[in-house]
Amino acid sequence: MMIKKNSFDAIVIGAGPAGSTAAYLLAKSGFHVLVLDKRKFPRHKLCGGLLTRKTIRLLEEIFQTPRDYLASNQIISHQSFRYGVNLRNKACIRGKLEYPFHFVDRQVYDSFWLNRARRAGAEFRSGEKVISLDPYKNHVITGNGHRYSAPYLLGADGAPSRLCRLLTEMGLIKKEKKSGMATALELVASHSLSPALPDYPVIYLGYIRWGYAWCFPRKDLRILGICGLSEKSGKLLKRGMIQLLKTTKISTDTICAAKSHALPYGNYLTQPGRGNIILLGDAGGLADPLLGEGIYYAHKSGQLAAMAAIQSYPNSQNAFSIYRQHLYAHIIPELKFARIGRQIIFSLPGPWPGLILSSLLKINPRQCEETIQGQRSFRWLRPIITDSPKQYFP
Repeated sequence: MMIKKNSFDAIVIGAGPAGSTAAYLLAKSGFHVLVLDKRKFPRHKLCGGLLTRKTIRLLEEIFQTPRDYLASNQIISHQSFRYGVNLRNKACIRGKLEYPFHFVDRQVYDSFWLNRARRAGAEFRSGEKVISLDPYKNHVITGNGHRYSAPYLLGADGAPSRLCRLLTEMGLIKKEKKSGMATALELVASHSLSPALPDYPVIYLGYIRWGYAWCFPRKDLRILGICGLSEKSGKLLKRGMIQLLKTTKISTDTICAAKSHALPYGNYLTQPGRGNIILLGDAGGLADPLLGEGIYYAHKSGQLAAMAAIQSYPNSQNAFSIYRQHLYAHIIPELKFARIGRQIIFSLPGPWPGLILSSLLKINPRQCEETIQGQRSFRWLRPIITDSPKQYFP
């Protein structure tokens, strides 16, 4: 492949799990890859940091990196075989898992996979915020005045994706409704501040409509958060967070203020790209519409985006159509059925959403766990037969 200065085979915008996964696989396949990010790494990232079983399996498949390696190198900082569900301040379920939930610090986690991509041959440039795009000349321009070009452009720049906005403003992709966007508030509390905080994950229902609150463990810290659909409950998030802190007996005087971030919550795009331009991860709205899980879908969409580029090469204009086929084979059906379930459950008045969700966990705890962990589909809880695409990679 011919290489010129600032000319690459693929440019990945965003160095989170989605971008690093795509960059890693493309670099391993012989592509000259550039990863751009507006931030310097390691960087702080708001996230509960929960890894499900399907995520661990996907990491083993893509990176040939087993769970034990991640744990021994403290990429995984905590695991739990237990979980809880509360209806506001009332403990409703205390369950045991067949396979544990794992927890990571996203600052450590994201840097680890970015370094894997760099070791595979990808080039990384930080402090480079993409401000403009020329889809016809296949180049982007950053705020530093640098121009980079490549026949493949992959946008993994998060929920407030600049690349997505540029494509929408140019009329190259359809402007999507934002009804599936959520706002999340999160804060970090030392476990010593409240011995009542458990060392296992707890979901709190009833503090917010069209969403939920949580307490996730991480070593000696606890991540407390609350999220809900922005257009339906966004203005009530702060009040819900205050009520959650009262439940957990944490004084706001002893902790840092909660920080907010956008979360695609059933807002997946029907057209996440065009021609040789692909949107992946949160930039494409690819997160679980019921539980908000995003890390798995970031890695998975990164894998599918790399596959589309490899399969379409050298005809880069075919990349998006191939990527979209893979999305609808591997990701979109799950998100669609999860969103239908959320619409049915959370549209009910009063305490009914929490009562129904907790009842489902009580009646069929194993099936619910297997659905969350990826052994069953949101499509009527049917068992999943793994269809691995790894044959497309060396």
